[in-house]
Amino acid sequence: MNQINFPIKTSKKLLLDNNDMLNYLSKLSMKELITELDYSRASKNYDLEIIVMNEYYRKQTIKDLK
Repeated sequence: MNQINFPIKTSKKLLLDNNDMLNYLSKLSMKELITELDYSRASKNYDLEIIVMNEYYRKQTIKDLK
């Protein structure tokens, strides 16, 4: 996360810094994360794509542990 440039624009046109981005993504459902990932790829926002994928994998791991 230290190498990513902030603020980052999300699909809802929000410009978020590091902490806000993590809070925003942690509140999204898996479906919403996939939508955010689609947006990041369409807009070629590679920083957002990396952050969304990390959050997706984190949530997937937690889901698998339950």
